[in-house]
Amino acid sequence: MGKSLVLRDVIRKDPLFFEAIPPARRASPASVDESVRRLHEVISSLPRVSAINIPEIVDENHLGMPLYRTHEPRSFADLLRKRLEVEVVVNKVVVHLRSRGEFLGWARTSIQTHHVHNFVLVGGISHLRQYPGPSVVEACGIVNHLFRNLGVDAGLIGVVAMPARAGEAERLFAKTLAGATYATTQILFESRGIREFLSGYDALCREHGVDPVTIFLSFAPLQDSHDVDLVRWLGVDVPEELQDAILGRSHAGADPSIRIAQKLYRELQSFVKKEGLKVPLGLNVEQVSHHNLHAAMKLGGLLSRNSSR
Repeated sequence: MGKSLVLRDVIRKDPLFFEAIPPARRASPASVDESVRRLHEVISSLPRVSAINIPEIVDENHLGMPLYRTHEPRSFADLLRKRLEVEVVVNKVVVHLRSRGEFLGWARTSIQTHHVHNFVLVGGISHLRQYPGPSVVEACGIVNHLFRNLGVDAGLIGVVAMPARAGEAERLFAKTLAGATYATTQILFESRGIREFLSGYDALCREHGVDPVTIFLSFAPLQDSHDVDLVRWLGVDVPEELQDAILGRSHAGADPSIRIAQKLYRELQSFVKKEGLKVPLGLNVEQVSHHNLHAAMKLGGLLSRNSSR
């Protein structure tokens, strides 16, 4: 089996993910080629990109059943790896699969056929629904089992953290024990909850002698009302002053959100250092919408220069 040596080597050394929206599900071959060309522009322009992080864009109906709107992330990952020779991370909403067995089959095919060794395993939108698929903790265990049986000794399992949610440090600690090696946060625009989350998770890891996972702080540019509505639908709190700046008459574009991201990233780096936390930090720069690619490139470049490395 191949080894994801590059990502494994840098996962605890200030890594940077660029989270790129896959092409639309019915995109023409020409449109897909254009997406690949534009991502090559991203990789070439940024000081460093540890991996392209490919989300699974999915809506849920009132029963929690999925509607997939973009290219299947594994297929897009195949194309990026072949055309750009870049490390890739594939996201999967595991609870939408119909059983643990179906997820096991998906994961086995991902590893053996698509040669995917870097995952982000995602739960459902609502904690009130009964989903048919495995929990994220169960999915972590299944993928770890496959890694061992298939001889993948450099595979990486990521999860999603929502710092503002009560009990999130404990949830991430459970996922760490199940084999997660990194976590990407929800998009951040304010510090509410994030300091407590980092401190609480660090304390749990110290208490039990467990190495903390790398936590990728996620930032994204917002340019218009569509972007604001989208991230709010995802459960992200957008500060009123940022909404006013984006939706007002000043036509400020993505600049206010970029300034907030820079300020917050510096603050969180300083907090971790001042408090002596052992939690490694990484960066996950999200595109959010197809029209935001160049704004996300700008944000990635600025945050890279603000990096502690």
